[in-house]
Amino acid sequence: MRQSLLTPIAELDLAAKLLDAAADALLQGRMALAGELIAKADFTEITDYARRLVGKMTPEVHRHTRRPKCLPKSERDPTRMPTQLEQNALFARDGWRCRFCGIKVICKSARSAFTRIFPIEAHWTSLEFQRHSAFYAMASSLDHVVPHGRGGKNELPNFVTACYCCQFGRGEWTLEEVELMDPRNREPVRDSWDGLCRIAGVQPNKPLHPTLGSGASRLPSAG
Repeated sequence: MRQSLLTPIAELDLAAKLLDAAADALLQGRMALAGELIAKADFTEITDYARRLVGKMTPEVHRHTRRPKCLPKSERDPTRMPTQLEQNALFARDGWRCRFCGIKVICKSARSAFTRIFPIEAHWTSLEFQRHSAFYAMASSLDHVVPHGRGGKNELPNFVTACYCCQFGRGEWTLEEVELMDPRNREPVRDSWDGLCRIAGVQPNKPLHPTLGSGASRLPSAG
């Protein structure tokens, strides 16, 4: 069993540091510096890494070359995602980090702010692999541990924070099918990383909903 589909590359952590500094520069009104730091965080190595995860399926990464058969929509949990407040609390619970590979993730509102203010440096296009590599690969998302299409419930204990690559790389496979350990059995890492929410007016450390817990081992298994 493994922790993530791929071991994260060093450029992901470096991009997080550069974008963290860019957020500080933006808040200080140092626009030229912020733009320069955003541009530096756009690594071709990250784009290549993302392609391996969300592009063509390979046995090495995905353990499969075909997507699994999912339940008809009529047999799935009718609700799809938590409320926005619950989503923000889940991200805060998990320290704005992917619970699979452990990389820092960026909230959508922060990315939108960066791309609005710096449309060239933070380029966000309709072409998937021509987007700013760090904003693309490090996008925050919530992943159903038991996939929704395989019968997973839209219940808070079934959600963990994931980066875009880990969520869409795994898709609808179960943890067992891709040989992944249950991320809820590892305590989340929480420190000063805020998903860069501070530039978007989001409250990253809003108190948790009482049913969220820590997402650790006391949660039900993913079987």
